[in-house]
Amino acid sequence: MHQSGELPARRRAGRPKARDVVMRILYESSISGDDPLEILELVFGRFRFTEDGRAYAARLIEAFRAHRDQIDAVIAARLEHWDLRRLGAIERAILRLAATELLHLPDTPARVVLDEALRLAHRYGSERSASFVNGVCDPIARDTRARELEARTPHEGRA
Repeated sequence: MHQSGELPARRRAGRPKARDVVMRILYESSISGDDPLEILELVFGRFRFTEDGRAYAARLIEAFRAHRDQIDAVIAARLEHWDLRRLGAIERAILRLAATELLHLPDTPARVVLDEALRLAHRYGSERSASFVNGVCDPIARDTRARELEARTPHEGRA
């Protein structure tokens, strides 16, 4: 970190920034009806990305477009007393992003996906968004990445 407490520009432009931008693209797409890939192409001209960040944003959008029905079905199965279409657009976009990563980008650790979904919910959602997003994403992660989540790293569990 720099003395100002900000991450270096290179770090901010990587995968966390890619998730941030993809969440906003999914939000915009859900409101406008525009293709997320077309929005992404416009966004690449507006934001600075690292090579990894640019590639990761494209992978996220491509995976969402290819598996949207499955992703929405997985989310809908975890909604209690809610309908996916009636969710707030921000929460829906965050859930779609997290479910896309959990289901179709297994190289990203599940804990990272969950932490990033919460970060986005805190940043963009209402005061209840983070707990709602966690309540939907955590069971999806446990269903899709159970072994990974059950595995303990050497430093976990130590006091």
